[in-house]
Parts: sequence; C-alpha cells; structure tokens
Amino acid sequence: MSESHVHYDTSRLNAIPIMGVARRMGEQLKRSGATYKSLCPWHDDRHPSLTFYERTGENRCHCFSCGKGGSVIDYVMQRQRWTFQEACEWLSREYGITTTSAGRNARRPLLKPAVKPVGQDQEPDYTYIPIAMLDELVSEENSLCRAMMHMFNAENIAMMAEEYRIGRYAMNGHDDWTVFPNIDREGRVCNLKLQHYDSNPASPRFAHGDPGACFWLGSMWAGKGLLPKGSSFRSTCLFGEHLLRRYPDTVVALVESPKNALFGTAAYPELLWLATGNKGMLKREALMPLKGRDVIVIPDCDAVDEWADTIATMQDIANFTVSDFCRRMAPPDQPKFDIADYLQQRQQLSHPA
Repeated sequence: MSESHVHYDTSRLNAIPIMGVARRMGEQLKRSGATYKSLCPWHDDRHPSLTFYERTGENRCHCFSCGKGGSVIDYVMQRQRWTFQEACEWLSREYGITTTSAGRNARRPLLKPAVKPVGQDQEPDYTYIPIAMLDELVSEENSLCRAMMHMFNAENIAMMAEEYRIGRYAMNGHDDWTVFPNIDREGRVCNLKLQHYDSNPASPRFAHGDPGACFWLGSMWAGKGLLPKGSSFRSTCLFGEHLLRRYPDTVVALVESPKNALFGTAAYPELLWLATGNKGMLKREALMPLKGRDVIVIPDCDAVDEWADTIATMQDIANFTVSDFCRRMAPPDQPKFDIADYLQQRQQLSHPA
C-alpha cells in the first residue's frame, strides 16, 4: 500500500495522552505545580521549559521560553525530527489507531514485541496493559508514598512516584492501595501489583504492608472484561526496568521488593534502583535487560547466600557485585531485615520521639 493513500485519524492521534507519548519516547518529566515539564525540542533547552497540559482538560504542550508547542502530532514531529506522515505512522502503530485507505478502514496493529528465543521456543503471546490505563492511576496519594513522606522530602517522593509510575487504587475498603507497575525497556506495561501499607507513623507496622495482601491488577481487570479473557502476563519484568534506557550510565542497585527500590531511591538517588519483585524471581530471563551494566545486588538478610550463589552463575550478563549489607545491619531478632527496614530504623534514630 502506498503511504500517499493512507489517511490518518488525526483526531484520535491528538487525543492520545501527550505525557504518555513523551514517556514512551524516553523523556524525563519533572513535576511543576499541577503540570509537568521536560526539555523543549524546539530550541536548545538546558532547563526544562516545555510544559505539558493533560490533566487540566487539555492535551498539548507549550514552551514559555521559545513560545512554541502544539498537539501530540506536533510534539512527536519535533521531538523525533519526523515528517507529519512519519509521526502519524508511528503513533498509529504504537497505539493501534485505525487508519483509512482508499475509503476503507484498516486496523493498524500494535507493534509486535521483540521475540527472544529461549532454547528453541519463542516468547508466549503476552498481554500488555494499555499505558493509558496506568496513566489514570499514577498518583503519590497512595499508602506507601504517604508513609514515605513522613521520612523523606515530600516533593522528592512525588517526583519519584511520577518517574516509577506509582499509582493509587481503591479496593477492599481502602482508597489508597499502592500500584507498582512492571514496565519493560520497551515501555510496555507487563502487569500492575497492588499492595496496601500502614501509613500511620504511630503504628508498630508503620510503612509495612498488610500481611498476605498482594494482588495483580492485570488478572483482576481480565476477570472484569477490561482486558482480554484468558490474558497471559509476563512475570519476568523488573520493577523500574523502563528507567534503564533513561539512565544508561548509572550504576544499578538491585533489590527484592519494589518498596525497597523506592526507599533506596529516596535515600541514595545516585543509584538506579530496580527490584525483582520477590526472592524467587532472580532469574536469567529477568536479568537480561541489565546486560553490560554495573550492578550492586542487595539481597534481604535471609537471601544473601542464595542470591550470591545464583548471581555467580550469571556473571556473563553484567558486572554484578553482591552485598551482604542487610545481613550485617540486621538486628538479631529480625531475620528478614531489608534495606527499607534499615532506612526506617536509621530515620527513627535520627529523629527520636
């Protein structure tokens, strides 16, 4: 089919959330009041001056430095130095927007994920959650971020929530369940983990999750018909994996839980904190996105030996260094001591009641 006969549904393309488009292109957005900013592609911008208007009922960008800006299509054209046709083609493929050709409708498929052979087998046909569904949930007004704001700078926690795309969800009598997204290097949302935390600083379980309360939103949505019935979700995506391309030269700190990754980010932002999700997910397939990186592995106290043995078999992937920090810092009565426990304990010692 000749590209000259393809007509793009520009109304739908320009309705795609513009901040989601910017993030998919690897742009780092910084919060500024009720809006977000990034470096402006229309001029040589050293300090973020391009403002995105999305949550105010609009869907556009504008630079107060050079005065330029525009729609989603305008932004993509300028950001990538593409023609109008190239920008529309990319948006149509990325978001599955219908195009029209010779008076007939033709569905433009989503880009197929890169298929990596595992032995002789191919990657299963996974379901990826539309980025727009995650964008609606992103908020620092969740139970874990609320707890962390008692220990760290609130503005930094809000920016961290935006960067890791942490969200908020209402369920089971709480309106502040914490949503941890697993977003891969290609910007695809593999699944959304739900946990609820005690955000009362006077509670003995402050900043700890409700026992046994962990759910996966992808499966819940599939059960409700919001995603295809029988959806299969990839479980080997690292929490924070989408940030690897944004910070290609930063040393990675790998921990077990997303909570630990966020506590680490708040305390040691010079490192890029990622998480496997649980102790058993330290697998070759999950760690392949770390190829060639410098990685400090920080297991929970009870997993130091197990993780050290596993990492020893994967030194061909990355420059791994396993730290026994949590075991050295753990009180005798806390066998499952982790980096978040250490930072919370340190905070309490610095600010005694």
